[in-house]
Amino acid sequence: MKSRRLLAGVMALILVLAMIPVTMGVKEVHAAEATQITAPIDQSLVAAGYVQIAWKAASGSVRNYEVYIDNTKVVTTQNTEYEYYTTSVKRFDVYVKTVYTNGSWANSESSSFFVTKKGLAVNEVMGKNLSPLEMNIGWYYTWGTSEFSHSTYRYAQFVPMQWGKGNETNNINNAVSKGYRYFLGYNEPDMSGDVGGSNMTVETALNNWPNLTGKDIHLGSPAPALCPAWSNGSWFRSFMNGVDQDSFEFIPLHCYYGQYGGAQAANTFLTEVVDGTYNMYHKPIWITEFAISGWGYNDANGKQKTKEFMEAVIRGLNERSYVERYSWFSFNTTDGNNGASALWTNATGELTELGQMYVSLGNPEGYDYHRTLENEPYSIAISSRNDLLPNSVTIKDVVYEDQAAKNGVTVTASSELGNNKAVAAIDNSISSRWESVQGVDPQSLTIDLGETRKIKQVDIVWEGASAERYSIDVSTDGVNYESIASVRSSQGARWDCITLAKMQEARFVKINGTSRTTPYGYSIYDLAVYGSEVEEPTTEEPTTVEPKTQVQMLGYQLSTTKEGYRVIGAVEPQIGGKRVKSYGVVYAIRNLFGTESTGIQEEDMVVGSSNTYIRSFEATPQATLNTRYSESSTAINFAQLMSFGRKNAKAFNTVYATRVYAELEDGTYVYSNMMQTSVAYLADYLYSRRMMKNYTAHNYLYEQILKVVNPNYEEIAFEESSMP
Repeated sequence: MKSRRLLAGVMALILVLAMIPVTMGVKEVHAAEATQITAPIDQSLVAAGYVQIAWKAASGSVRNYEVYIDNTKVVTTQNTEYEYYTTSVKRFDVYVKTVYTNGSWANSESSSFFVTKKGLAVNEVMGKNLSPLEMNIGWYYTWGTSEFSHSTYRYAQFVPMQWGKGNETNNINNAVSKGYRYFLGYNEPDMSGDVGGSNMTVETALNNWPNLTGKDIHLGSPAPALCPAWSNGSWFRSFMNGVDQDSFEFIPLHCYYGQYGGAQAANTFLTEVVDGTYNMYHKPIWITEFAISGWGYNDANGKQKTKEFMEAVIRGLNERSYVERYSWFSFNTTDGNNGASALWTNATGELTELGQMYVSLGNPEGYDYHRTLENEPYSIAISSRNDLLPNSVTIKDVVYEDQAAKNGVTVTASSELGNNKAVAAIDNSISSRWESVQGVDPQSLTIDLGETRKIKQVDIVWEGASAERYSIDVSTDGVNYESIASVRSSQGARWDCITLAKMQEARFVKINGTSRTTPYGYSIYDLAVYGSEVEEPTTEEPTTVEPKTQVQMLGYQLSTTKEGYRVIGAVEPQIGGKRVKSYGVVYAIRNLFGTESTGIQEEDMVVGSSNTYIRSFEATPQATLNTRYSESSTAINFAQLMSFGRKNAKAFNTVYATRVYAELEDGTYVYSNMMQTSVAYLADYLYSRRMMKNYTAHNYLYEQILKVVNPNYEEIAFEESSMP
């Protein structure tokens, strides 16, 4: 199949989703219109512990709401949200019953969510190239207080951490203001800085601890590297003797065994470390770092023992109700001492066999991450733009007009700076802009459409002083607002396009910025609110998801006849109402010979770059493909061939980054996200899975590439039946 040759699924290149009907128990509806569950997203994966269930306020005179989970009432409340606690790794079905003051009632539609304990421990270097959604995790942390801006991470809950002493009050107050549900205490205070600890005395930790307590957030204790149940775990025991143990809710633990793996090590870990600590303090346990150290990536015995350890431990952690969450620590595959515990290669995000195990283990039965995308209430596309937004956009054959461009529309802001007034965001000029006061959060810009309208999409052209984090909130009365999208980015000047899965009724549309990309304020050049009174087309038949971006990198192929690797891309013939004049690929060398970093980042990869390691090539008409690889029925699919050039191990191990571009008729450029690979990686992937069309091509990979890279590479027989 061509999708296999394209490596779909392995590098998250193409995602085609079918609508999957979910049948639930029918709930009878009485009296007024029922409420609607807004969180968690239907069919989504969420982290164990406290799960926030939220719903829209119902119309009419409401007495209270009753929340039912798995057909059992769990709470009666007058609020429109509820924290449900569970550590069961399974599917949950929820609905909300609205009880009115006249005695009538109405049930919401049922919604489902899946619970996992599994998370990721990642920093920027480790996690930039990963797809958390495809790793079946519900949460992540970075050993810091700032979440990732990468859009894929918005599917996972971020948990901030206080690394060491200093700025505790500001950090936890900021976490509360951003709506984070959890906060981790000091990282390995019992270890010195040269091995990753925050190196604090017990006295220092006790003196500073009150700065973290008493806030509306679930707080974890300091995370010791040495188990409290061990004889050398005296730091944590001393801390617990001096602290108010009611000031935090759970205990995070770290543990690394040196060359001790398999089921025996797993049992020791579960009984001595996990059970031992719980029996001492009877508080929920998080395992925020654990792995096996001492075995390199090429140690076959070590890798096998590590797999056996992981499988047994994850089973044991899921079985223990007092264990809330866990996250494996992934050493890099390049780590000659500890690489057997690597889940992925940092430079590429490519999963190891152990990483694939981590993906497959410990998941709630029936969960499919495709459903999360399918039920996502909005999509986000981020690119660049330096001209005005169009007056209309077409989505699935429906024309949506800019409601903010109509007569009677007004705009206000929480603040204005100098002559950069709020009205400049919709004044039909790209040279003027709204700017808020500098250095103050939150700030907002609100469009009053003059009457309630149906809106489908919000586009924003930001100046360099843009929002790192903001929400789009809507209201029909200007008093009660509902958030319909939450956006994170760190790209500075950009064009954000937020498309709703279903139209929303709104008169007031508020852009509510909560954190900034610069020390200055928030600044918007142009803003459009697209909507229509025409009903959206619906279908009961399975359909594919429209692409979230209009310029796409789809993947790679190897050509053994022309001796090169092919980049597969797709470009829509019109973007933002403008004709695409030309398109092609930007190439860059990220790791020369696979080891020497060139420092190239995605933002460096632009047409016309003077960087020695960056080149761009326009695609010719002959590059157009008849076969449609992309999700879109209108996109132009094309392939660009880059010859191998030198055929030696260094050249084959060199990591190349690629990025598709489209040049619009006005001379502006739109770019896809960056992807990266090496010839050695592609050859290994295709050869080990016997995915070449014939024996000649299959054998070429072995003789001409893989043996050149590794003379000891094991030969694999070609099987006719495995032909794609």
